Amino acid sequence: MPFSKDLQTNIRDYIYGHLPSIDWYNKNFYTFIKDNDLRDRLIVEFKNGRVIYKIFEGLQAEDELLLAQIKTQVIMYVSIQEAVINYILFDLFKDKGPVQDLLYQERPIQIMIPNHKKEKLKKELNHDGKELFTYYKEKKTIDKTKIRYDQKVNATYKLNLIDSKLKEDLIKLYEYRNTIHIEAELKKNLDYNLEMGLLAYRRVEGLSIQLAENLNKHYQHLLL
Repeated sequence: MPFSKDLQTNIRDYIYGHLPSIDWYNKNFYTFIKDNDLRDRLIVEFKNGRVIYKIFEGLQAEDELLLAQIKTQVIMYVSIQEAVINYILFDLFKDKGPVQDLLYQERPIQIMIPNHKKEKLKKELNHDGKELFTYYKEKKTIDKTKIRYDQKVNATYKLNLIDSKLKEDLIKLYEYRNTIHIEAELKKNLDYNLEMGLLAYRRVEGLSIQLAENLNKHYQHLLL
């Protein structure tokens, strides 16, 4: 059974009375993102995160419900942070050194030696009873989805786009997000608390502020 019309109205009034106006998003929320589809989706995700939080807040969530509130916040807000970091690196800064170092990494390439030649080298290619193999190193393209998030955040830091504290918080929040899996959570004995959700929320806005400021300061030509 749905809530009564009056109750629905009261809930909506409570929730949306505490959310930013569209003007706030237009002036403050990742305004440097030129991909309109991405930015519109980030706004939707942020709004939804706030709506869900206000519902839990109105219920004065405790125990299991509080756990659901915090985990939902972490998942939604960290997803926003990750999408923004990916956009910054692979759309705006793909030709910069720190990003190229992510996209092209040295990988060992094995040299295949014919068996008749290998027999001659077998005595030499041996260490502590273990057979050794011949390799050379070559820079290979890395699939962007295979690049670790902490590496991407560090690259953003190297580009002078975020400070060290924000860098640490983004990496820590991503680790929280990864322990959303129940087995990982139990293994790490992670204690979900309100500060986690609050940090995830604040760092969405903090990331927007720092990126906007540093883009204006160091890379204004990219915003034209």
